[in-house]
Amino acid sequence: MIPKLTDDAISGLPLEAGRAELLEEIMTTVAPDRQNAEPTRLTRPRRTRWVAPIAAAAVVAGLAGGTLWWQQNRAGSQQPLSVSASLGLAEGQRVTLEAPGWDVDSLGDGLRFSNGSAELEITSYAADEYDYYVEDRRHIDEGPPVDGRRITVLGRSALMWAYSPTVHTAIREVQNGRWLEIRADGIDEAGYFALLRDLRVVSSAEFDAALPDDFVTTAERPAAARVVLDGIKGVSGADLAPGVFVSFAEGDAEDSYQFGAEVAGAYACSWLEAFDNATTHGQADLAAEAARVLGTSRQWPVLKQMDADGDYPEVVWEYAGQVGAGKVPEGYREGLGCR
Repeated sequence: MIPKLTDDAISGLPLEAGRAELLEEIMTTVAPDRQNAEPTRLTRPRRTRWVAPIAAAAVVAGLAGGTLWWQQNRAGSQQPLSVSASLGLAEGQRVTLEAPGWDVDSLGDGLRFSNGSAELEITSYAADEYDYYVEDRRHIDEGPPVDGRRITVLGRSALMWAYSPTVHTAIREVQNGRWLEIRADGIDEAGYFALLRDLRVVSSAEFDAALPDDFVTTAERPAAARVVLDGIKGVSGADLAPGVFVSFAEGDAEDSYQFGAEVAGAYACSWLEAFDNATTHGQADLAAEAARVLGTSRQWPVLKQMDADGDYPEVVWEYAGQVGAGKVPEGYREGLGCR
């Protein structure tokens, strides 16, 4: 039987007051949206669901993704940047929007705030992409290229363009090897400038304290991860694959979809690796156990809860189906962001 989170179980977890409801609906928020790999000239910013399999890796290793520490760490693997580093800020700093009615909507490849149907999204890029994006934004309109309007965002120079009267974007200059794009949809130019003035650089602790209750803060990560893993184990009857340890204690705050993918992905990766190794080395019993465990993935509570909001569960289920057919899924490490 799938274990349920009772009120007593939730109250016993070491969470800050007012945030325990996270664990009752741990995976009910909308999946973070993924930016296009290349900038596109649109009449408005495009919001799309992640699509398997490549986009699934971004859910684990995106802007706000927590760092997985594997006991069997791969040589030469690159760890994702911390949120502070990806924003070009000093370690322990974050960006927030201190405007009435606006709340964090999602964390993933970017940071999105919303107020009803209006949105403001901050996305980070590497310095070597700056010129390319600026040139692309100069061609937003069909006519001759238009230089961006020079403004100031978070104390640094930026260039602003309008997609339409209610959609605006600004590219902030490079800072510490990174630069930001700040887009707003659903507000006029005056409202956009007002929001830019309400952006603040704050500490990570201040940022976490202001998050809605359906986000997992750094302090909450271990307890929330245990809830997710216990739900999976209640179905599969197995912990992480033998010899694998994953710590979820370190990492930045994440929205519940992103966090669910991090934890479920780590679990799935451990058994995919076990199946891969067992198949390679002729260990029939371990291969059979890995196939059995992964064969329960359609009943994992976290994936069932995530399924309505994004494509990550479909990726796990596709790989599990291939394992059930006796095949090592090609590219599963990249597809799930395994480390």
